[in-house]
Amino acid sequence: MSPLIALLIGLAFIAWLMRMDMRWRELPSKVLWIPALWLALSSSRNPAFWLGAMGFGGGSSNNLEGSPINVVFNGGLFLITAVALNRRSFSWSRWVSANKALFFLFTYFLLSMIWSEFPIPTVKRLVQEFGSVLIAAVFLTETDPKLSVRVVFARVSYVLFPLSVVFIRYFPSIGRNVSSVSGSHMLCGVADHKNSLGQLAMVFCLVLLWDLVETRKDGTAPTAKAERWARYINLGIGIYLLNVSESATSLMCFLFGLVMFFTCERLSRIRNAKQLFILGAFAIVCVLIVNQRYGLTSQISMAMGRGENLSGRRQIWENILEKETNPLVGHGFRGFWETDQGQAVWQELGTNRLLTSHNGYLEIYLQGGLIGLFLLIAFLWSTGLNAADKLVRGDPIGRLAVLFWPILLIYDATESAFIQVGVLWFAMLIVTIHSPWPNILASEDNAETDDEPLLGSIRSSVDIGTLRIGQF
Repeated sequence: MSPLIALLIGLAFIAWLMRMDMRWRELPSKVLWIPALWLALSSSRNPAFWLGAMGFGGGSSNNLEGSPINVVFNGGLFLITAVALNRRSFSWSRWVSANKALFFLFTYFLLSMIWSEFPIPTVKRLVQEFGSVLIAAVFLTETDPKLSVRVVFARVSYVLFPLSVVFIRYFPSIGRNVSSVSGSHMLCGVADHKNSLGQLAMVFCLVLLWDLVETRKDGTAPTAKAERWARYINLGIGIYLLNVSESATSLMCFLFGLVMFFTCERLSRIRNAKQLFILGAFAIVCVLIVNQRYGLTSQISMAMGRGENLSGRRQIWENILEKETNPLVGHGFRGFWETDQGQAVWQELGTNRLLTSHNGYLEIYLQGGLIGLFLLIAFLWSTGLNAADKLVRGDPIGRLAVLFWPILLIYDATESAFIQVGVLWFAMLIVTIHSPWPNILASEDNAETDDEPLLGSIRSSVDIGTLRIGQF
């Protein structure tokens, strides 16, 4: 079969999946196209790459400065998001106050431009990473955040899953052109690396499973056989992609997520559920500490066929720790790999150029030193408490909160996902950060969005009972 015909068949299949979904449920509000677009791009590749793949030219770019196309695109998307939130009478002061740990973390890394060797790129990168926080607020200001997350994630997966299969089989220059250290080719689909494909499949499959359970629970599941099979087939494609990605970390996190998914409801009914969850989180941290001392992941890696060095990760970690770094404040946000010490790591190991240490905790230490690590731990502790509280209170998203929060902790033991554009970090933010406003605030906006242009007039601040919501 020719690649063009395969692509047309894939697009027709995507259209069928979309049609089946739209036959039995609607998108809660039109403004959700913003997080949907961000989710699709943060799960796959940047706009400059896709423009280049379609023959329009992606423009010149480098790792330090980035692509002008990406800067313009992301800037425009963030501006539209800010206008949309303003139309919902979004209060920045209340949001910052409710999520102090998150904003302290971002503020610290913004200040890291002062001691970074690359101040301007530091700011650019941090603004891009803040996009996940900004766009997550769109979900949280919806009338029904749970339904919005389910519909958006499902429909984005209808695009990314089939395209990944088509690219892997018929467009090798896109779907399997990334070479590992050994020179072998890895399957990456719409993503930029096999581990990114594994993360994509892992997160979307867990959300799709949650969607299946929730629609059955609230009696809104489709009754037509074609509509039901469309969902099952799509989930099956996601599990297939998780398998062929050969990402051991993502597979392990997916299996852990399944266990948590089917036990968290029982956990919520336990009298001391919140304390139990926090103790579990403490146990995870202890395991990570013990691992650094006794190399438990090496044994797991050998069992999963990755060798005792976790596909070379242990050598990378040891080499990094031998370098001269600032233990207190680090090298600035995402700055280490551009320094002479960072480049010496992959040159001495004889690998392809490294842009990550494959350990989220070590990565934060390199970027922000011990202060950055402390702020990260404070943020994780805060979101962990919020996740447990959501589960105990019966928050509709509580089930996902206690799922993705520990998964992020585990995932970053051998990969880097903290404060990085990616589906796991984005999903964790959506379900764990605190939203200090009633979701009914979005109801008026949803009605207006259907009838008015997004860039319409900006409403002045309004009073809702005793709650004062200020202008953007």
